[in-house]
Amino acid sequence: MKLKRTMALMLTVAMAASLAACGNSEGSGSASADTTAESAGDTAAASDDASTAGDTAAADDSAAADDGTSAAAGNYNVTWDDIVDIDMMYLATSTIPAGLQDVEDAINEITENEINVHVNLEMVETGSYAQQVSLRMASSEPMDLLLTMPMDAASFTTMQTQNQLMDITDLLDEYGTDIKEILGDKLKGTSADGRVYGVPGNRTYVASTWIIMRTDVLEDLGLLEKAQNMTSLAEYEEILEAVKNSDKWGNLAGIVSSDGFGNCLGINPGYLATDTFAEATCYDSLGDNNNVISINPDGSDTTIRNNYETEEFQAVVEKMREWYNKGYVYKDTATNGEMAETMVQSGVAFSYLGNCEEGVETLKSAACGMPMTCVPIITYPVTTSSLTKFVWTIPNSAKEPEAAMTFLDMMFTDSRIANLLAWGIEGRDYEVVDGQANYVNGEEGAYHSDDFLFGNQFITLPWYGDGADFRERCQEVEEQGGVSAYLGFACDTSSITNEIGAVTNVIAEYKAQIQTGAGDESAYTDFVQKLKDNGVDKIIECYQTQLNEWLEQQ
Repeated sequence: MKLKRTMALMLTVAMAASLAACGNSEGSGSASADTTAESAGDTAAASDDASTAGDTAAADDSAAADDGTSAAAGNYNVTWDDIVDIDMMYLATSTIPAGLQDVEDAINEITENEINVHVNLEMVETGSYAQQVSLRMASSEPMDLLLTMPMDAASFTTMQTQNQLMDITDLLDEYGTDIKEILGDKLKGTSADGRVYGVPGNRTYVASTWIIMRTDVLEDLGLLEKAQNMTSLAEYEEILEAVKNSDKWGNLAGIVSSDGFGNCLGINPGYLATDTFAEATCYDSLGDNNNVISINPDGSDTTIRNNYETEEFQAVVEKMREWYNKGYVYKDTATNGEMAETMVQSGVAFSYLGNCEEGVETLKSAACGMPMTCVPIITYPVTTSSLTKFVWTIPNSAKEPEAAMTFLDMMFTDSRIANLLAWGIEGRDYEVVDGQANYVNGEEGAYHSDDFLFGNQFITLPWYGDGADFRERCQEVEEQGGVSAYLGFACDTSSITNEIGAVTNVIAEYKAQIQTGAGDESAYTDFVQKLKDNGVDKIIECYQTQLNEWLEQQ
């Protein structure tokens, strides 16, 4: 089901210890039936309609943001006469959809006629994606377009530092001019030494941390208005206390881990254990997936700190220990491995904290299977880490890099391609209702993916429930959001791989204990000392040295 797809992706992102975004996909949490294959006749009929897939989407492009363009709007530079094949690999955030071949056929009806390219789509399930990427890169198997994900061998940072990705600077100049115009400075996030190695999606990157609570519980206890107007953790604690003492709702855990790995109040990149929400601050991890690196993103102080030694992080640890001892925290949250949405849906949890963008209540209500009330704590600036989660790349093993870049340019400019990749074939997998994509008769079709994975989210139909003007609202938020002073900095970590590996193991051993409050007071002290014993200071020194050099060149 669609919920399972979303949970799988969120779990993977959490495992990477990166900013746990809510998926950036309006459709990724919508309730649905299990995906089933259509009958042979239905599939054939859908294939007959493939050539017109996206026509309605194109007609409804007025609902998209201004920086998106309509169908066939790109000015593509096709410098080859015959049709060439490109291989494209990307995530299937649930099982491989039965209708993948039909979507591929529909795309190729467009691309073969307009850019002389035949696209071979390959989806790989999230759980095995990093392993498959590692195997493909090790064997130099031809791959023309590859989507990175923030985990292990499939992460953009890892692949770039291991020289597995092609320098696409010149390709962008010749075949990706639309991408350059649309993304602008965002390409700095996927650059190193002034050269570009990947293309981030054009999507909503400005995210906030939210307190996400069951609306029915709040209404029943007469606390809905109080929750909606919260401005401090003290007010949140009062609500947690009321839930705990309720005869009807006292069986619910007040707060659970957002990701199954212990992140409750310690939601990266926020420092949230402050008296009021207005006092909450944040840090830029400079692309460090372990979140060891901490620097003020406003550029006022260029000193890098060990995040886990900061007073702000210690305050989070102390607050969680306090909440745990008061009985607000689910007792097994450090070890149970369940996603928060699953815990809410199964009647175990009342609330949790999480990161998400515009449209949070629609997404979280769908993911949790019930109405959820969401209250923002802090909004974060766009950082390099934000931009390098899901990046389209051309590996060094690519056999047709020019054609790959041309098709990528099409993904950014052609709403027919965007909607096919995200939602499938119109009339079978989705229909357009009031300027939004929705399941046909409420049943999930033979293909469905997530719109944030592909090129330009702003030319893709919004999912039903967010409103036809959702993309415009997202664009307004994006334009108002800040940008880290260090956007574009990338650290070469090749000299500290041993230290990073050792520190990763220490974090895996201790972080859940201290971030849920389950560990005793000595756990935090031991954690910090073990980080030092395993080379955390060398990691910080490496980042600081390279940052200083980068700043001198700006």
